[in-house]
Amino acid sequence: MIRRLILFLAALHLSIFVFAQKLSQTIKGSVFDAETNYLLIGATVAVLDSAILMGATTDGDGRFKIEGVPVGRYNILISYVGYEPFVIKEVIISSGKEAILNIGLHESVSEIEQVVVKSFSNKNEPVNSMASVSARQINMEEANRYAGGMDDPARLVSSYAGVTYKVGNNSIVIRGNSPKGLLWRMEGVQISNPNHFGDYISLGGGAVTALSSQTMATSDFFTGAFPAEYSNALSGVFDINMRSGNIDKREYVVQAGLNGIDFASEGPFIKGRKSTYLFNYRYSTLGLLSPILPKEMGKLTYQDLSFKLNFITKAGIFSFWGIGAYDYQGKLAIKDTLEWDDYNARKEYITTMTMSATGISYKKTLNSKTFLQLTLAVTGNSIDWQQKRLDSAMFFWPKNDVLDYRWKYTFTGFVNHKFNAKHASKTGLIVNKLMYDMQIRNAAEYGEPLITYVNEKNDTWLMQFYTQSKINITNNLLINAGIHAQWLTLNNHYTIEPRLGLRWRFMPLNTFTLAYGLHAQMEVLQLYMVQKSKPDGKIMPNRNLDFNKSHHFVIGYSNQLKENLHFKAEAYYQYLFHIPVVPGSPVSTINLSEIWNFNDSLVNKGKGKNYGIDITVERYLDKGYYGLFTASMFDSRYTGGDGIERNTKFNRNYVFNLLAGKEWNTGVNKKNLFNINVRFSYMGGERIIPVDVARTLAQGEIIEDTYRSYSQKLKDAPILCFSINYRINKPKYSSAWTFHIINALAHADFQEYDYNQDSHKIEEIKDMLIIPNISYKIEF
Repeated sequence: MIRRLILFLAALHLSIFVFAQKLSQTIKGSVFDAETNYLLIGATVAVLDSAILMGATTDGDGRFKIEGVPVGRYNILISYVGYEPFVIKEVIISSGKEAILNIGLHESVSEIEQVVVKSFSNKNEPVNSMASVSARQINMEEANRYAGGMDDPARLVSSYAGVTYKVGNNSIVIRGNSPKGLLWRMEGVQISNPNHFGDYISLGGGAVTALSSQTMATSDFFTGAFPAEYSNALSGVFDINMRSGNIDKREYVVQAGLNGIDFASEGPFIKGRKSTYLFNYRYSTLGLLSPILPKEMGKLTYQDLSFKLNFITKAGIFSFWGIGAYDYQGKLAIKDTLEWDDYNARKEYITTMTMSATGISYKKTLNSKTFLQLTLAVTGNSIDWQQKRLDSAMFFWPKNDVLDYRWKYTFTGFVNHKFNAKHASKTGLIVNKLMYDMQIRNAAEYGEPLITYVNEKNDTWLMQFYTQSKINITNNLLINAGIHAQWLTLNNHYTIEPRLGLRWRFMPLNTFTLAYGLHAQMEVLQLYMVQKSKPDGKIMPNRNLDFNKSHHFVIGYSNQLKENLHFKAEAYYQYLFHIPVVPGSPVSTINLSEIWNFNDSLVNKGKGKNYGIDITVERYLDKGYYGLFTASMFDSRYTGGDGIERNTKFNRNYVFNLLAGKEWNTGVNKKNLFNINVRFSYMGGERIIPVDVARTLAQGEIIEDTYRSYSQKLKDAPILCFSINYRINKPKYSSAWTFHIINALAHADFQEYDYNQDSHKIEEIKDMLIIPNISYKIEF
């Protein structure tokens, strides 16, 4: 008995001793040439701000491993002889998952300047080295930590300069441009809008992202004058990279919250081999939020899957990747007439939507100077939507009947070649076969017959070619130049788009930037297929629409005021032309927010202009504090088919964001992380088409005063968001509690005007959404 007691006390003492030890984790990854992906042997990787000196050098495969790093948050310095040093800021080390860092370094033009290694670094410099202006790096840790981010990269970027948004959806409005002007790209391939209920709630936006924070790697976000490899976009680019799974061990993540349940896994297929898998599956639990959602939203469910399989062979690296989303929204009409408190009570609808993208990529470093990547992909989306309404005789009158299936086969390939330290180029080809099967029928009003807007099944081709060069005149003067060409076989229209950028570091911590680009985008495919009935048959008046085009001019200045304090200002001017408009009318596709009820004839005679200034002041996380202030003042105008210049729908004129947070190390040995974050946004009011009051009252229905389109500006929008995160590290796993709330001040988004038949008054219909989410995540 005494022996057992002694053994028990010894075991208890040992367990307490082990628990009291500082928990640690491994940092590992690879270091390579940013232009050619050539692995760098002997590069140094050092953990900054650690109590003891910790680091490693890359081995013969360009890989490194630093074991025993205490849990916490660190900056990581990577350096290599002949290359510019690089600092990765704010890396979280937790006990549940290894930290994997794959870092591309840029060769230095001057060897002499490498004698002194400076750790000053702008953590927001884009991954794409050929970006000169209006670009920022994003990571999903910030999307989780930042107030208002809620693990959604689209909501994360809404805190950046030049971006405005609405509470009720995650549309990205960049510098006054329509959300549909944004290019979404994944693994180098243009994909459909990757949001749940994408283009249904708002053209170019959706309700919540289908992208997973578990599978996304560090990615880029552009707000203007983007490099030549990007095209078929007018406003900006969201260039998404997917990370590869852990090559040494299997790891798992389980997360449950009010808006969904996630399960993720990654690791090697066979331990000791170099092939890996990574996937994340999420199923929505929005039913838990139904009490606070508007009742007209009905039942909402969604699910998504993202994955990447990576096979490293002697012939090169093969990757099989993909993302898929399925959405459902449905609502039954109320058949008890006593409960008809508004017109929505009589509505009945059902909507199912899908979005998918999957591809096979091949990557090969041909030699120390040349890198090749080839990809075959299939992407697409669909919507099946029927809406109808009951009348007093209990008869359903149809309003919308939409079957829209679009998919695309894509081949893309490019070659990166570095001629020397001063000159690198990237040349690529993109071939898209666009397939479509669309049937869109709508009634002008309930009780009227359905009219066919679109009924077309066919295919067409979009061909693209680009070449671009990065020329380092000196270590302080960089020129990016390139050209992009597009050809749409549907109507044989083509574009040639020159791009030019300059970056001059005229003092060690001061940088001047300048860029120009001509950008072009084909219209939403449904608009080309709009049909009109004629006595001798149907015609498609929009079949010959040209590309929308825009000249972008950007000038900028940035200053690294201190090691962790950065200032940036950019002034810009955008001139849009060849914009489709309705002749003799204020209607322009610049303001288009939905396409299912559009069947007007269009001509490419519209124009537009956006100009303004974006300011960013950012304090990187240091000593537990971080902050971000952005200010954007702009004007956005368009000229419609009647030749009159007006405000665009998206001309809010100004937006200010203040985001800040405090982080503490807590628990035994300070092994846990606790942070509180707040964000306050103040935006100018939305622009809407005012109501023609006299005609509305006379006819008993809403009549818009289209001549004064978007002359009415609503009240300014103050939006307050909070988030609280608590990460707990244990010997075998880590866990995290997260609480987010968006729109704590209960700002209501305007939806539309309605004429109340009982009171004979014009009423505003608004959605007041306060979006909470509490989640628990465990990593092991």
